[in-house]
Parts: sequence; structure tokens; C-alpha cells
Amino acid sequence: MNTSMHDTFNLSWKLNLAIRGLAKPSLLQTYEDERRKIAQDLITFDYEHANAFAAGDEKALADNFAQNIAFISGAGVKYNANVLNRPEKAPQGQLKAGCLLTPARVTRYIDANPVDLQLDIPMLGQFRIFFFVPDVRAASPFLDAVSFHIGSSETSVLYRASALADKSYAELNTPTPESDAYAQPQRYTAASRLYTPAVVATAPKSSVEIADLPLLLQKSRWAFYLDDVPDATGRSQSCTQAWLGGLQESQVAILVVRPDGYVGAISRWNAQAQGSGQQAGGWLDEYFYGFLQA
Repeated sequence: MNTSMHDTFNLSWKLNLAIRGLAKPSLLQTYEDERRKIAQDLITFDYEHANAFAAGDEKALADNFAQNIAFISGAGVKYNANVLNRPEKAPQGQLKAGCLLTPARVTRYIDANPVDLQLDIPMLGQFRIFFFVPDVRAASPFLDAVSFHIGSSETSVLYRASALADKSYAELNTPTPESDAYAQPQRYTAASRLYTPAVVATAPKSSVEIADLPLLLQKSRWAFYLDDVPDATGRSQSCTQAWLGGLQESQVAILVVRPDGYVGAISRWNAQAQGSGQQAGGWLDEYFYGFLQA
């Protein structure tokens, strides 16, 4: 069942973009490329497990289960590098392209509630673009530049694709389920129907305001978080440390998460370097140009 649910998650968002004319034809091919290997791995596991069970080999059963526990739970599934999964050149921390987000706790700025970051933004068929920022005010020129590029520039692939998505959802929207009264999806679609921008700041709440964010990120204020909650194991490791291996004071990290919850791409930028915001916007465009029509 875990495997079949991930089959559904993988295919549904790709079909959604394809039906709306937002995806290149090659996007649907990635479903088979990514999920065929998982199906083959599942068949191998079931074959070995069934043989051990039939033989009454308790040790083989236990060993097979222990070796594959991450896989059979779905949490340990990893997709190979492709147009959707772009490995970081020098990966640090827990997150890797093609893998699921790991559990992490942060404080949601707007209502001061501790939340599970990997789950807080509902699955709405959108990408999530996280900006990890040690100091929002110090990184303001960087955030202004990248936000203007992806949110307002006609030269931006992501801006054009987002405009097409907004038009498509206006013309072809799905019925509103009762659960929306609790999920409040409009909190996460104010900036775009294609992606939800989010900010994770490590600075204390007293040193930052929502008004310090660029307009695009202010529209997504429900996805503004403070990285001040210990991880689920009770250790003092922050989300930024766990997910990314930490950041230098002058750095900003951008994390792209696919609509099915898998990591798409991670990049780190020197926010103090001239032109880095425009370069980061170009990096995002390059990623999304690989599979979106714009």
C-alpha cells in the first residue's frame, strides 16, 4: 500500500500539469523512469521474503526486513538523477535530490505555532520553494532580486509558467472539498498556483518582521518560519542544520520540493555577492525549464 500511494502521488501532479498544458511531454515519461525501479525492488523484496517465510527461516526473515525497512515504509525510496532531481554538487545535511523530506520542526511566524515543516504546506499539486536565510534583513537585496525575477520579470520561465498556471486554474478548477475549511489552501496559493514560496529564518523573532520580506514572500506569509525548535529526537539540531548541514551567515540556500514531497534541487548562494539574486533566479528558471512549458 505504501508503494501504491507513492505511485499515485508521483503520477497525479504530473498529469495535472500535462492536462493543463503546463508540462512538456517528457514530464510524463519520468513517471515510468522513476517508479519502474521501485516496483522491481518491491518484487525482489517480496520474493525473498516469501521464500524465507516458506522455508521457516526466521533469521532470513528478520534480516530481509531490517535491510529493507526504509524501502518498505516508503521513506527510504530514492529516485535517480533526472530533469526533476538535480543533485547538489557538494551535498551536506540529510536532504538529497530524489529523496523525501525528513521530519523537522520549526515555528510558524504568523501564529507562533510549532509545526512539522515537511507537512505544514498542504499538498496542492504545487512545488514548494524554500529560502533558508540566517538573517532576513542582511539578505534583503538577494531576496528582493530573486523574488522580483521569478514573480515579476517577463524574461523568467518561472514567472511565465506561473502566469499560465493561474490562468488555467481560473478556467479549470476543481470543486472545493469540505476539508478546505481546515486546510485553508488560499494561504498557500496567493503568490502562485504553480509554487508556494517559503522562508525559513534562523534569526530570533524579535529581529525580523513580515514587512522585511519582499512582496512576493509577504503574500505567502503563512509559509514564513523561524528555525528555533529542536528536532523530533530532542537534540538541539535545528532544521537548517539537519536538512542542509547548516549555513554560513552570508549564505542563502534554496530548496525546491516537488509536489509529491521529494527533493528536486538544492543550491547555496552568497547573498552578499553582487548579482547573486539574479543568478539564483536564473538557476530556478533553468530547473523549471527542464519540464515546464513557458
